[in-house]
Amino acid sequence: MKQNLFFILLGLIFLFTACKSKKVVMSRPIPVYDDNEIISALEDRNVNWDWLISKAGINIDSPAEKVGGTMYLRMKKDSVIWVMVKKFGVEAARAQITPDSFQIAYRLDRSYDEGRIEDLMHHYKLDLEFEDMQQMMFGNVMLPDSVHTKVKQSEQEHLISGVSGDLKLTYALDPYQLLLERILINDRHDRDVRIEYLDYREVEDYGKVPYERRYVLPYSETETASLKLEFKDFEINKPRAIKFSIPSHYEKL
Repeated sequence: MKQNLFFILLGLIFLFTACKSKKVVMSRPIPVYDDNEIISALEDRNVNWDWLISKAGINIDSPAEKVGGTMYLRMKKDSVIWVMVKKFGVEAARAQITPDSFQIAYRLDRSYDEGRIEDLMHHYKLDLEFEDMQQMMFGNVMLPDSVHTKVKQSEQEHLISGVSGDLKLTYALDPYQLLLERILINDRHDRDVRIEYLDYREVEDYGKVPYERRYVLPYSETETASLKLEFKDFEINKPRAIKFSIPSHYEKL
């Protein structure tokens, strides 16, 4: 569970996925969009927010184990990321990430881990700021540099490709509503990444939000681990209390 919690956090931070969605066959004609409209649809999907409170079913499949449970996520923008994971209705782990540090309490083992964010990013070879982590956990996407952005249209999907820093990015949008279905990412360590968004639902005042997300992230040089989230609750800008403490009798890892 210890290692997989890191995969949960890093999967949410960097959102790796490699599953293909079932295409819905549409009989009506495909709308005609120009390239700028397609790029604007990607840009407009990002939501301004201050708080996120959510609950999701979570399933992890890695070479080490297969595990399912429930994840509770609370975030205050520019301040804190709080995650709790339950297995069989019992709290298994709780984590808190701030712009400078992280802490994880493993309830079942009565142990904990903590450290600096920069050390965690260095260990997993991630070039991310706290703001990037929060935006991607919320579901907002990194936008490619406009100078290098290209669009390719087809009857199956519209593709937007570009770069952002050291990342090569490809976005797949459905040709009817221009909803984001998938993101392909290649980082500077040549790790290939795919993100999938499904089950879009209307969230009051914020438009359509994907309630199902599937991820696959590198587990080792030759293996991958997959993560599936199915959100049950998704509340934006409704503040909640965030509590985190490590009992004095817990052992430091």
